[in-house]
Amino acid sequence: MIIDLSVPIENGMPYFPGDPQPKIEKIEKEDYVIHSLLLSTHTGTHVDVPFHFIRDGKKLDEIDLTRFSGKAYVLDAEGKDIHSLELPSSVDILLIYTGSSKLWKNGWTMDNYATIDEEFAKLIVRKGYKLVGIDSPSIGNSKVHRILLSNEILIVENLSSNLEKIKGKVVDFISLPLPIKGVDGSPIRAIAVVRNDETHPGK
Repeated sequence: MIIDLSVPIENGMPYFPGDPQPKIEKIEKEDYVIHSLLLSTHTGTHVDVPFHFIRDGKKLDEIDLTRFSGKAYVLDAEGKDIHSLELPSSVDILLIYTGSSKLWKNGWTMDNYATIDEEFAKLIVRKGYKLVGIDSPSIGNSKVHRILLSNEILIVENLSSNLEKIKGKVVDFISLPLPIKGVDGSPIRAIAVVRNDETHPGK
């Protein structure tokens, strides 16, 4: 079973305060139609790479594609003390479901959403994950970003509310960025492949 974890890109969609407003414009030619897209590297479901906060960090095109996908555990953190939850070490990726994705709708100003703190970011580093994803517009403050990105842990933000369907499960997480040179991130298409009813894999 394939679960789409990406939010739709459309006119009127939410965007992070201060970022360019996404715009899709139809251009009608004599016998065909094309569209122009105005997006930022952080439009919709997207990935942050080290260069986003680390000035000498790796840019998008310098990262091996294998870093964007892998075996993932979906942590159910909605309404819970995230520090009390057990994190497995037997997966490559941690996906955090906070419930913030339920707020996603056209016109949402992204003024209220869940994040993680510096202590939890350091725990993610100790666990050795290569990527962490969250269903919020931002995983945390600048210190949280720097803790993760300085350790070359990729960050996926704005995962869709479909993440709720697979909370507590182990899945194959697949995400691919656009092949843009020299940038700090990219919109991605993120999916989860659920192969069985596998849940928490343990330590």
